[in-house]
Amino acid sequence: MKYLLTLTFLSLICWACSHESPTDATITINSATVINDSYIGNGAQWDPYQLNYGDTTLQISSQDWDKLYSRLDFMKPQLMRVMTNTRNSVRDGKLQPELHFSNLKPILDYCQTHNIQVLFGDWGGDMVHSKENKIDSANLHFAAEYLDFLINQKGYSCIKYYNMINEPNGFWSATDGNYQLWANAIRFLHKGIVDLGLDNKVALVGPDAAIWSGEEAWWADSCATHLSKEVGLFDIHTYPSKVTVNSGEYTDIIKAYEEKVPEGKKIVMGEIGFKFVEPADSAFNKENISRAEAKKYASTDDSQMFVYDYSYGTDMADALFQTVNAGYSGSIVWMLDDAMHSKEAPNKLKVWGFWNIFGDEYFGSEEENVRPWYYAWSLLTKYMPQGSQIFEVKSTGDPSIKAIALNKNGQYMLAVVNVSQESHSVKIQSTDLKSLQGANKYIYSKNTLKKEGDHGLLPNETDLNINLSEGVSLDMPAESLIVISTFKNE
Repeated sequence: MKYLLTLTFLSLICWACSHESPTDATITINSATVINDSYIGNGAQWDPYQLNYGDTTLQISSQDWDKLYSRLDFMKPQLMRVMTNTRNSVRDGKLQPELHFSNLKPILDYCQTHNIQVLFGDWGGDMVHSKENKIDSANLHFAAEYLDFLINQKGYSCIKYYNMINEPNGFWSATDGNYQLWANAIRFLHKGIVDLGLDNKVALVGPDAAIWSGEEAWWADSCATHLSKEVGLFDIHTYPSKVTVNSGEYTDIIKAYEEKVPEGKKIVMGEIGFKFVEPADSAFNKENISRAEAKKYASTDDSQMFVYDYSYGTDMADALFQTVNAGYSGSIVWMLDDAMHSKEAPNKLKVWGFWNIFGDEYFGSEEENVRPWYYAWSLLTKYMPQGSQIFEVKSTGDPSIKAIALNKNGQYMLAVVNVSQESHSVKIQSTDLKSLQGANKYIYSKNTLKKEGDHGLLPNETDLNINLSEGVSLDMPAESLIVISTFKNE
């Protein structure tokens, strides 16, 4: 009988083992290891609006500004990039900064009153002349004057960083990829900023290089070597292919740039968006072009038509998590609103945004609605506040699972993304961060999002007590993002 009972007991143990949910990935949070002690924050590109769309000219109504602001209130961006063309405000050889200020004012007013740091800048046209290989000292002086107007005269202390010449490593840039020419412009502008007493208020950004591999890391290295006095914040732009990010190869690419940043300085992702440039993503590229061709007002040359899909939100989370864990201090997505930029024709918009604020007026009312990835990015801006400490996170198991964890003032956020088209079981554990009390849980996926009103989002679960020392299991739907946050007022 004793033998029979023992055999039955062992059989029950084996049965129980065979029916436990398998864990596809394990996330281990090491809160004792802080990889970034003061995160700057995430946000979006928010430029003055185009307004002239060829056969019509529009103005943003007070109702639409209220709608924009309300959506941003929910998102709580921490860092916004705002680019202009200084030369448009020059008449008869003099800077007239009030000329187009009305288009810029509502953007800077919002950032100033909501404590959003602004990475301001100039696209770079006419700041240098690449064919003659010379800087334009007059226009560079106007750029410094314009900063003086905005910061010292108008009081926009939200402008913390300045970006002179967009993507100077590219053939499409004003510099035509000429590093030395760009470096000369940076030195000249920096002297102008010092002369105006702005050097303690705003830091120059560089190299602002657009990269698809590690080959351009010498731009960051050269900045560190030759422009250590002038460049206060490092940044790059990336438009990776989906396969590059989802495979994890993206980490190795962007880490090559982060490793060039000198001690005591930070690096951010100044622009991030997806382009299907790799052969493995050719089907996505074909679909993207097909969708753009089917849209009356979409640029077929420069649009990301997957912004209408939930998967774009999880892909962006994947890119962000790798960026954060590689040591970067912020990410700015391209871009907030379709209505800001066009390509082939004035009404052929670059469709990349969270919405098109002129949907009701001209481009189709459905375009004015917020798109799915707005919700994913909002969770990853509002719950990653300025000054957060980023913890080391290690993931094992299925490579489609990635995670981040952070803390600010005793409040915590954990986020896990699953970019595969299958559901997965994930275990989160920590030996030093033992538990989270009163947490809210958001599940971003096509069938789980709890929307409220025009743009609101409700947690799927509230007031959770999570025991990380014992480990907690998450059932993640396909192409999903789960955010667990104890932040209450961010």
